[in-house]
Amino acid sequence: MTASMTGFSLRDNQVEGGRLVIELKTLNSRYFELNLKIADQFKVYESKIREIISGKIARGKIECKIFFKAIDGHINLDEINNKELKRIISSSENISKSLNNPAPINPLDIYQLLSNQPITIKHKTLKKELFNLLDYSIEELLNDRKREGLKIRSVILKNIKLIESMISKTKKIIPKAIKEHQKRIIKKFREALIDAEDARLKQEFLLFVQKSDITEEIDRLDSHIIELRRLINLNSPSGKKMDFLMQEFNREANTIGSKAVSVDISKISVELKVLIEQIREQIQNIE
Repeated sequence: MTASMTGFSLRDNQVEGGRLVIELKTLNSRYFELNLKIADQFKVYESKIREIISGKIARGKIECKIFFKAIDGHINLDEINNKELKRIISSSENISKSLNNPAPINPLDIYQLLSNQPITIKHKTLKKELFNLLDYSIEELLNDRKREGLKIRSVILKNIKLIESMISKTKKIIPKAIKEHQKRIIKKFREALIDAEDARLKQEFLLFVQKSDITEEIDRLDSHIIELRRLINLNSPSGKKMDFLMQEFNREANTIGSKAVSVDISKISVELKVLIEQIREQIQNIE
């Protein structure tokens, strides 16, 4: 299924000691670009987080933020850093020595100070919460990208039908356009008192008709349309392939314009290029 490179997900879950927040945002890019901003508590899991995200998202500029909002006044006594505790007590005692009649050190104040320090994740439960929430976040993001992809797909298919209509119209115009052009040339020959039945002139005209023949370009456009429909229905990322294919579409449309033997065909060439450019703009955001 066609997926957009644009998506967003925000998950905010209550966990032990606070709230775990994961924000994922993706934008279109030619390559896979991951910008990871995570709290210090989660740095130990950075490589694993990158591995999970890159395994689910093939292309796009991705910004992932993971942080932990500790509950005010909450601290797990099992997680108190004894070295940090001794350092704070020692510093407090040294300060007290330089003061006249200092107030006694209140253990609750030290407890409060420690409670505002970052909580170090050590236990398996919180680690499990982190990766479960990351999975939910990525799934939500992918669903968002798929919804956007369906809208893009609809626009592309609509333009493909218009291109098919233009091609069908061109196929009907070609024989008549060449015939009308032949009549105009013969008329000019006669006005210039040139024998239009001259064998050399007939040969020149035949070469001109061959150079003006756009049958090959029309056939190639037909095959490109078949390939574009195939790519847009793939379940795997195909944005880069579609972008390359649109360059081929544009090449054929330009050639049709350069070979045009009538105003109608010239107009069709311009309309084709407009439709092709509109499709290319949409494809720029496809994974």
